[in-house]
Amino acid sequence: MKSDYDSPWKEILDHFFDSFVGFFFPRAHRQIDWDRGYEFLDKELQRIVADAAIGRRVVDKLVKVWLKTGAELWVLVHIEVQSGREDDFPLRLYIYNYRIFDRYKTRVATFVILADDELTWQPTHYRHELLGTTVSLRFSMRKLLNYARHWQALERRRDVFAVVVMAHLKVLETRSAPNDRLIWKLYLTKMLYERGYDELVVVRLFKFLDWLMLLPEELELAFMDDLLMYEEVKQMPYITSVERIGEKRGLETGRVEGSVAVVLRLLQRRFGPISTEIETRIRTLRFEQLEVLAEALLDFVTLADLAVWLDQ
Repeated sequence: MKSDYDSPWKEILDHFFDSFVGFFFPRAHRQIDWDRGYEFLDKELQRIVADAAIGRRVVDKLVKVWLKTGAELWVLVHIEVQSGREDDFPLRLYIYNYRIFDRYKTRVATFVILADDELTWQPTHYRHELLGTTVSLRFSMRKLLNYARHWQALERRRDVFAVVVMAHLKVLETRSAPNDRLIWKLYLTKMLYERGYDELVVVRLFKFLDWLMLLPEELELAFMDDLLMYEEVKQMPYITSVERIGEKRGLETGRVEGSVAVVLRLLQRRFGPISTEIETRIRTLRFEQLEVLAEALLDFVTLADLAVWLDQ
């Protein structure tokens, strides 16, 4: 099953791409002419994905930047979230790097963020050799788990991605401890104010935290109560009031219910009656997962394909 975490990561990259490169890849950041801006190449990336008969891929962002030398450079940003070890992962990156170069005849820098929970899996290159011919790709990689031992340094840094990394680390750490997650969600949310970010940055970062650090309903209510009191004390109602949070939750619930109905209708038209077990599992999916499933089921041949997708 595709991870919940992909969408908030994509959105945070849209808002803070400059900061992303500066935080994770500072040497590359110094070589880019940020005064010229940058351009997201979503259409170009979609063509590569559609063209590549190499199975399902997860590539998050393709971005055009300019170096201080004046040269144009494309940056491929790949975030692998909660997927664990994958033996052909370096090969996937090599194929994408080559296909982008082959199609558009432009150089590609590949940046990788590994946000999974397997510390020993830290790939950095692809290489194969045959009869004196060697093909290789070395890519820039950062493993979020590696930042855990630098927690105090993260707390001191004002970079927005220091908060992003801290949130992701605490999501991994509190998967079976919802009360601890409540504590950390409050801590990190209050940190947004204490760091002096402007209102728009606070709102965008909170949206990431709120999406990532899910809580059971009763703890979410406790979180909202605490947040409202904190905002009143600070006299900075940047994020929202409890009423507006409730309104947002209601809209989200409506979207999910509508998507569930669509997916179930499509499955029933294709395969006939759906078991209660499968329907229950589908009703647990988030809106973004339901969108992915609605597209994926077009390729399903039997209900066994659906079971495999749900178990991924």
